[in-house]
Amino acid sequence: MNRRRKRVRRSIEKQRELEDVEREFRRLKRQQDDLLSQIGNAWRGNHSENRLGAIALDLSQEQRMTQKKLYNLDDQLQAEHKQAKADVERAKEAKADATH
Repeated sequence: MNRRRKRVRRSIEKQRELEDVEREFRRLKRQQDDLLSQIGNAWRGNHSENRLGAIALDLSQEQRMTQKKLYNLDDQLQAEHKQAKADVERAKEAKADATH
């Protein structure tokens, strides 16, 4: 029972971490949009386009890394949830077998 509680608690913590990463991802996306807009307005000509391209690549890379972390956390959370569900089913079966 205690192990199940720990798994559930860990699953909840992972869910919260996933939500935090999702919030951070949305914040980074908004920052990226704002930054590109500000730089686009401040700079004109070929130099600004080169600069924007480099910044966009950096931000895109950071976005991909954050997205990858988000997917990994989601996969981990789903696996833990599936394991916890299987543990509950096994406990129910064991209880049912013990009562027969």
